[in-house]
Amino acid sequence: MGRAMGLGDPPRITRDQQTRSYITVIKRNWHLLPYEQLLELLGWDADQLAFTLREDDFLYHKLGAIKPQCEPLRYQPPDEKTLEREREIARIFREEFSEGVERPDGEPLFDFVSQLSRKPLACGRRFPTTRYDSAISYFALYGDPLLEKAADPYPEGYLARLAQAGVNGVWLQGILHKLAPFPWEPERSAHYQERLKNLRALVARARKHGIKIFLYLNEPRAMPLTFFEKRPHLKGVVESDHAAMCTSVPEVQKYIVDGVEFVCRAVQDLGGIFTITFSENLTNCWSHNGGAKCPRCGKRSHGPVVAELNPLFAEGIRKAGHGQRLIAWDWVWDDKWSPEVIKHLPAEAELMSVSEWGFPSSAVA
Repeated sequence: MGRAMGLGDPPRITRDQQTRSYITVIKRNWHLLPYEQLLELLGWDADQLAFTLREDDFLYHKLGAIKPQCEPLRYQPPDEKTLEREREIARIFREEFSEGVERPDGEPLFDFVSQLSRKPLACGRRFPTTRYDSAISYFALYGDPLLEKAADPYPEGYLARLAQAGVNGVWLQGILHKLAPFPWEPERSAHYQERLKNLRALVARARKHGIKIFLYLNEPRAMPLTFFEKRPHLKGVVESDHAAMCTSVPEVQKYIVDGVEFVCRAVQDLGGIFTITFSENLTNCWSHNGGAKCPRCGKRSHGPVVAELNPLFAEGIRKAGHGQRLIAWDWVWDDKWSPEVIKHLPAEAELMSVSEWGFPSSAVA
């Protein structure tokens, strides 16, 4: 059908290209295919798609937080009217794209990954390093980067390039129950040993280049409502089919401390972690300004609930005893209560602030 309308042969898509293009595939077909056919197209099961929509940098929200109802697509042989339309499209195509639609440079999809992964030609640092100059990989997969073997977030050549540019710290996302045993449902932590092994290997490789690895943690992650059927005392604010694990509950606080301690003990040379405690993820009950709906956090305000989180991370690091750093990011903290949060940061924590806070900005229509 494509050839009949003027297209050439379909390009060969490698396994690595398939691995890296899943977000594009989902976005392009979200309004076209029902779930079942989307799963078939991706070659995934329902659990993998659900995890990706929720944990891959808020992908479900970026898709509009709703799945349009779509009828299954079914092939039927074209009739004469359809064939005539194909020929018409092919004629228009030849007129508008006389040289074809192949990229003039012939560069494969994601070729920049292999380019950046090669070792740089020049040696030595081009820029002086600062005490902490952090970067995020241009091509790391977001959702579960420590388990995906086909897509190294920081190849050796790329680390060398970063070091040459003066970078001495890089970060990647972590999910606590994917890196440490989850006490209530251990199956949620399946393969955590493999993730920690891969993290240790990455930390060791980066260390040879004078680069430290930091984990971004946004915890505790919300759980499906079914999780709370046997544990109603852990349940916080409800959003759709998930609820926050209420951080006013001592049992949840202990989970954060123990999980951070476990990871920091397992990866002793980890540079540290940085936290976001108020974000698009539903974590603590006030993280989406809905804490009044929680029977515990509703008796408190934003400040005290958010303020007690970073000391929990600090306690876990301290108990591990390997000196990892804690960096607390003030992402979307409100001016009304952020001073209280800052006041209660542990002494060893470092505050990272958005540089544009308080500056005037203008919207472009």
